Amino acid sequence: MEIIVYTIRCIIMLLVSWTGVRLIGKKSIAEMTSYDLAAIMLLTTVAAEPLVYKVTSKATVGVFAILIATVFLGKLSLKKFFYNIDSSPTVVISEGKIIERELKKARMNVPLLLSELRIKGYQNVSDVKYAIIEPSGKMSVIPKSQVSPITPKQMGIPTPPVNLSLPLIIDGEVDEVNLAFLQKDRKWLLEQLKAFSIGNFDEVLLAQYDSSGQLFVNSKNTEIKIPQIF
Repeated sequence: MEIIVYTIRCIIMLLVSWTGVRLIGKKSIAEMTSYDLAAIMLLTTVAAEPLVYKVTSKATVGVFAILIATVFLGKLSLKKFFYNIDSSPTVVISEGKIIERELKKARMNVPLLLSELRIKGYQNVSDVKYAIIEPSGKMSVIPKSQVSPITPKQMGIPTPPVNLSLPLIIDGEVDEVNLAFLQKDRKWLLEQLKAFSIGNFDEVLLAQYDSSGQLFVNSKNTEIKIPQIF
């Protein structure tokens, strides 16, 4: 009987905690502010109390009190004073130069900065006019005008519609749903793989069908030399 009661308390507090986290908002860990994280940590601590002290109602009230406080602080964060305390962006590159003091303030080192720039498509710091660490923890990059890509719209060039690239094979497993969406079957897919000297689905790490109708295939155990990157 005691085990059943304990299990019921666990389920109740799981539902209460899940509701609380959903009400706080749909954010990834990187997008959460310090008070979001503090609220979730406190919420989970309070929600765990009934598992020890057997007072479910008290913990439920505590969880919703934390939610109200979190919403209130969220409203305050829209005000300039509170925004500057918790959420002000940090400029780490200005006019192609790294600002070391701001980099340290953002708890970031140079290799990590270079990694973030590569993710954004920039290999050279000198190509960047501004790089800004946003309150979410993500980095925004504003390139110098000389290296900004020219868009088809600027050139007046018409472009075909963009569609999703669909994975058809992942780690040897055929995605039957995407295959059916394209109105293709396994026989067709196997025929396409022959052009890549592949005779079995198990040999494929990734097969992806793009919007132009081309099939990209990456086989398993491909020996590729890679440079050391910092």
